[in-house]
Amino acid sequence: MNTRVKGSGFRLGFGWPESCPHVGGANLVCRLAVPQLQGMDEAPLLSVPESAVARTNGHFQLLQSPCGDRLAGCAIVPCAGSPESAAHSLYANLFTAIGTRTLYRVWNFVPHINAELAGREQYQSFNIGRCQAFRERYGEEHMLAQMPAASAVGIDSPVLAVAFLAGREQVASFENPQQVPAYHYPEQYGPVSPSFARATVVTAANGQRTGYLSGTSSIRGHATIGAGNLAEQFDTTLDNIRLIAARMGFADALTQNPPFDARFRVYLRRREDFPEVRRRLVEVLGPGIEARAMFLQAAICREALLLEIEGLFAS
Repeated sequence: MNTRVKGSGFRLGFGWPESCPHVGGANLVCRLAVPQLQGMDEAPLLSVPESAVARTNGHFQLLQSPCGDRLAGCAIVPCAGSPESAAHSLYANLFTAIGTRTLYRVWNFVPHINAELAGREQYQSFNIGRCQAFRERYGEEHMLAQMPAASAVGIDSPVLAVAFLAGREQVASFENPQQVPAYHYPEQYGPVSPSFARATVVTAANGQRTGYLSGTSSIRGHATIGAGNLAEQFDTTLDNIRLIAARMGFADALTQNPPFDARFRVYLRRREDFPEVRRRLVEVLGPGIEARAMFLQAAICREALLLEIEGLFAS
C-alpha cells in the first residue's frame, strides 16, 4: 500500500509515549518510547523531495530516494516474550524489502534487553533470530562480508523496533584493531555472535563519504572494561571511537572543530550519569555539543556497560 506524502525524509524520533512508525508528508519517523535527556531534532537520515512516496512491505514502512538507490525504513512489532522469532521475522522481511541493495546501517531496540527468559538474556535471543536471517539470506560463507554498522539498546516496552538504511552505492566495513569483531565473540556472550560491523563507510558517485559508527562502548578484545566505573568506561569508549574513526578516514571526529560533519548519539543506562557524561563530552567536543549530540536513556547490551555512543560522519 502506498501513501503519497510531503516532507523531508526518514529519521528516528525519541521521547514518544509509545513506539510506532509515523508517516506524514514525505516524512517517515520511527517514533520510539526511549527517553530523550537532551538534544535537538536531528537531520533526516535520508532526505527526499516532497513528492516522495512512502510504501509498505510487510511490517516495514519504507521511504526511498528519487532514483531508488537509497532506501530507509522501520518496523515496530509486538514482542511480549523472547525476541528470537520476532527478530528472525523482521530481518527476513527487511532483506526482502531491500532487494539487491546493501545494508549500510541498522538500529535495533530490544525489549528489556538485559532481562532473562527461560535462562537466556533477551539480547542473546535477539542475536539468534537476527543471525538466522543473515544465514538464510547470504549463506554461512558470505554473511560476514555483508555485516552492516548497527546498534542494539533496550526499550522498556513489549515491542521490537528495527530501523535501517540501505543502498546500491559503494560500502566498506571497518573493525577496531583493539576489539574482537562482534561477529567473532566467544560463546560466553551467547550461543550466536552479534551480526554487525564496528563501522561502515558509504561512498556516493560524487565522491561524498558518509561514515556510520556502530554503537561503541567500553570493550577491549571482547571483555568489558571498567565495570561500575563511569570515568573509565567513558575514556575507553572514546579511545575506541578514535581508533575506529581513524580507520574509517574520519580521524578528527573527536575534536571541537572537525573538518566534516560529526554527530553523536549517547545512550546512558542511568539518568543520573547524564550531567557527568555531558560535562566530559563538552571537554572533548566543545560547548557546541548541543548542536552535535543527543543524549538518551536506554539499557546497553551488556548489563555492566553504563554508556554507548554511536556516530554519523559526513564529508
